[in-house]
Amino acid sequence: MRTPVDLYILHALPGFDAIVAEELKRLPEKAVIQDQLVHAGRNGMIIIAYPGDVEDLLELRTVDDVFILVAQYNDLPPKYSALKMIKERLLQNTAITAATAKVRAMYPKRGGEGKLRYRVISRQQGLMPYRRVDLQETVQKAIAQREDFRWHIAEQGVEFWVTQSEETALIGLRVSDETMRHRTYKINHIEASLRPTAAAALVMLTKPKPHDVFLDPMCGAGTTLIERALAGRYTDIVGGDLSAAAVEQAQANIGNKYKPIRVEEWDARALPVDEGSITAVTCNLPFGVQISTPEENRRLYPAVMKELKRVMTLGARAALMTSDTRALTRALERTSGMYVDTAHTVVVLGRRTHIVVVQKR
Repeated sequence: MRTPVDLYILHALPGFDAIVAEELKRLPEKAVIQDQLVHAGRNGMIIIAYPGDVEDLLELRTVDDVFILVAQYNDLPPKYSALKMIKERLLQNTAITAATAKVRAMYPKRGGEGKLRYRVISRQQGLMPYRRVDLQETVQKAIAQREDFRWHIAEQGVEFWVTQSEETALIGLRVSDETMRHRTYKINHIEASLRPTAAAALVMLTKPKPHDVFLDPMCGAGTTLIERALAGRYTDIVGGDLSAAAVEQAQANIGNKYKPIRVEEWDARALPVDEGSITAVTCNLPFGVQISTPEENRRLYPAVMKELKRVMTLGARAALMTSDTRALTRALERTSGMYVDTAHTVVVLGRRTHIVVVQKR
């Protein structure tokens, strides 16, 4: 479905903007980033112009949700009268008609038949002269009074998300659904399991290549292994975990669909992997909170880094995630030949976290 240049809002984990920007370069047509925002430390909002099919955006692996931007107001006064201004503008808004028609063309059953069911989700950041529910009700009433469709408020239907931060309000019509964020393959979960979009970001930072022999030494429920399989051609994928339960969950998630992938129960400090055989690594290291402790990390991290150095080929990249940066920094200082290539500060599950990309040279 070809369209003119459209504006979209992409939701991602905070701090993942640069990684999302790299993935945008792989789209069939050029995406131009217009703005980047963070809402209340919970998610990043990347506004892009994209002239291609909206379906292309739904294929992004590092993005949680996709919205068509139907309104952006940057001049709202810090008064209750801002609600009246929003309502008046929404009544005259033509982008809502086009965006709704586009979503309905993609998903004919979304919103039902006859009256068009819809819901509004509102979010606020900063001090406002009115409540979040006031903002929500204003947008609901404005849409209900529009004459382009027979609108009907309901729990299930097309979704309008309004996000306000002081004088700026963004309103988007959701195109994606929950499967974009949670993935259909994620059947089994374990404690501290990695969100699929974060796993996809780690995989992307390894710069996947068709000849990759990919390793995750602490694979948990197998999310990064599957994301690597979905990222493109590879030679082999190997993963393992100290927990037998995690290995079982990973094998259940992988099933028979993703091959070849091998998952074993092992200790990441003594991998049953040949020296110099691995070309790419991802690892969600224990943060020392839910799993492990800071004291245990000070012993674990150096041993894991030594073992990764042994199994990695020259030039191989390892994308490592942890909130215990002190332990990781000390471990890298003690591991010669492993150099930091890039680092990203992100927020995962409300916790400040770091992704460090290390290369063996």
